[in-house]
Amino acid sequence: MKNVVVIGAGVGGLASAVRMAARGHRVTMLEAGTSVGGKLAEHRDAGHRFDRGPSLFTMPELMEELDRLVPEGPKRPPNFAYRTLDRSTHYFWEGESEPLVAWTDNRKFARDVEARWGAPAKALLRHLGSSRDAFELTRGVFLERSLHDVKTYASAAAWKLLGRVWKLPILGTLHAHNAKQFKEPKLQQLFNRYATYNGSDPYQAPAMMHVIPHLEHGIGTFLPEGGMRSIPLHLEKLANHLGVTIHTECAAERIVHNGQRVTGVNDALGNTHQADLVISNADLHPTYRKLLPDLNAPERILGQERSTSGVIFYWGVRGDHPKLGLHNILFSKDYKAEFQHIRERGTPGPDPTVYINITSKELPQDAPEGCENWFVLMNVQANPDQWTDEAVATLKAQVLDKVERTLGTRPDIVCEQVLRPQDIEGLTGSWKGALYGASSNSATAAFLRHRNQSTQLEGLYFCGGSVHPGGGIPLCLLGAKIVDDLAHAS
Repeated sequence: MKNVVVIGAGVGGLASAVRMAARGHRVTMLEAGTSVGGKLAEHRDAGHRFDRGPSLFTMPELMEELDRLVPEGPKRPPNFAYRTLDRSTHYFWEGESEPLVAWTDNRKFARDVEARWGAPAKALLRHLGSSRDAFELTRGVFLERSLHDVKTYASAAAWKLLGRVWKLPILGTLHAHNAKQFKEPKLQQLFNRYATYNGSDPYQAPAMMHVIPHLEHGIGTFLPEGGMRSIPLHLEKLANHLGVTIHTECAAERIVHNGQRVTGVNDALGNTHQADLVISNADLHPTYRKLLPDLNAPERILGQERSTSGVIFYWGVRGDHPKLGLHNILFSKDYKAEFQHIRERGTPGPDPTVYINITSKELPQDAPEGCENWFVLMNVQANPDQWTDEAVATLKAQVLDKVERTLGTRPDIVCEQVLRPQDIEGLTGSWKGALYGASSNSATAAFLRHRNQSTQLEGLYFCGGSVHPGGGIPLCLLGAKIVDDLAHAS
């Protein structure tokens, strides 16, 4: 039995705490916020419930795996509850009266695409099949193991990858890859948008981002019962059941070490928590700049380009909008120009792509009768200084115009809250408000992500969206598994 201190109660930190406690270790969590969850928080306004952060749930087997670590018993929390959806996203373009629905049934989806644009259904199914093959071929190396552990490259998964690497789209950008597969620009745009899954630009991100569509179109799209907020709340229940001590409103101040290994963590309340293992789920920048100021920081990694951030409007909207589903994307007319505007000026420009998540479509209790809860997200540059009240007002006007042009109606907003990059940084500690840590706008991005195990201090580990394997719920859960494997390697 070891003393383990986990810094930060985001999804990766909670999953790490569950795994460590399931092995019999004494685990203490230090969380600066008032509750667990990190970006997976929520707020309520005028009878509406909003998930503040991520809105898409994939790879539910990772939550089921954590459930299996907790022994059966009379007080054991019930298994994580979720539902399988028959579609992932409703896609909209100006001038087209009906959305294109991305059905879970890929053949149905492909038939609809062929009927709308004439793109052969067989070509689309072949594209989705290659995404599946690439995902399955690379997951055992790039997602489920440490890229910085020599044992990874001696594994069966690595040898299998090496023998079939010629099958992977390893050259060019994601857009270039999609443009080779489809002549229809709107279909290219649909598959280009998967670069935004980790806050990247499809015109710069590598073609290997082609693995991402498999998450939706192969594994499927799911919705937790109770919304996304139920994910950290469920992990908290598992952790409590296993005896984890969770201190909220208790920020870590310093990781204590003797120059060779960690010995504990000082918190902001003046306490020292003895530790044999320390797992930082905090963003990499505050981990090194604040918690480890006397350690040599990996400046090259810390200086990488940030992923995109977001401006999010949480709108209670009066009325029913039947064309909209749970997940909706209203595409800009010129996707390339939009990303260039983000890169050069920080904003999506006058014609933004608008993502709208409406959980009340599936969970009616999330909005009063006769209303819907709209989570409205636009990709922006990770630059907190840019988002003044005037800049937010300008973006809001552009979004309302976009919605009206595309859907033919202007939302009747009954309540509103706004989350800007500076709010994301202040609430979650994500440097500059970046949603996914470093961007993946280069072919070497995966290798440049910070390792999960320190090379300077024995007993120090890292998880969460700013380190390997990356941001997003599935990758943070996988990162916790990697940390667990490294900490208990024979």
